[in-house]
Amino acid sequence: LFVVNKKELKQNYKLTPKSMGIFQVRNLTNEKVFIGKTENLDGMLNRQEFQLKANGHPNKKLQVDYNELGADKFTFEILE
Repeated sequence: LFVVNKKELKQNYKLTPKSMGIFQVRNLTNEKVFIGKTENLDGMLNRQEFQLKANGHPNKKLQVDYNELGADKFTFEILE
């Protein structure tokens, strides 16, 4: 039996340092890139992918390309 201490998990999450940096979403077909910066790279890359899949990305040109070309034509990369 595995017991989860939610308070301890939450505290550990808060104490875990976040990786900040610069990322890009790259279109492999035409080499266009969307570049951003964040204080939480893992969370932001997840957010970018989720927004595109949900057809709700704030960059409409990126969203149109994503819808037309498909997810397999895009990469999510950490630059720094």
